[in-house]
Amino acid sequence: MNKLKYIRKEVSIPDTFQNIDNWEVDRRKFLRATLLAGAATQISWFTSCSRQLEQANDYLTAEQSTILKDILMIIFPEDGNGPSANDINSFGYILWVLSDNYRKPEDNEYIMEGINWANETSIEIYDQPFIELSKEEQEKMVELFTEMEWGKNWMSVMVTLVLESLLLDPIYGGNTDEKGWQWLDHVAGVPRPTEETRFESFIHKYKPGQI
Repeated sequence: MNKLKYIRKEVSIPDTFQNIDNWEVDRRKFLRATLLAGAATQISWFTSCSRQLEQANDYLTAEQSTILKDILMIIFPEDGNGPSANDINSFGYILWVLSDNYRKPEDNEYIMEGINWANETSIEIYDQPFIELSKEEQEKMVELFTEMEWGKNWMSVMVTLVLESLLLDPIYGGNTDEKGWQWLDHVAGVPRPTEETRFESFIHKYKPGQI
């Protein structure tokens, strides 16, 4: 890991993520709003954890998808202490986040660029792409990311998104079969979300000053 001192990535962090503490507060407000709003119908391609996630999609290449899935499973592993990132489909939830037209484009680009930085760092350290590393090597890399200028911020964003996928209504892609709620003994509020009150529809219907 001595190569770490030679790695100096020039990373442009979007204004949204410049103050990660304020961003996390805003995401908690979003979480509260969506728990109150929610939705009634399922989006099949978001909720299917059994899909081959190494396949490309509308937002990520096949390699990016695989890297992201591996990192999410390190953040929220299958260790017997609760649902894993796969169990709650954190990957599908992040795809929903990337599809949100109300987000700033640079915020989504930041998420996707972070995947590329992770791969570049892996090549710099191990001379191998992230997806070719052993599980132990990947875990070491993720730990290393949290010590790097670009990685500390990006990993904080990833952790927050994983927690959102654990807590939000399954309509948003995560919390498959309400596994997150079951693990936390959470009883969903009623009425459950409708198509008219899901987050996107709610924001579209009401101007920000009216919410």
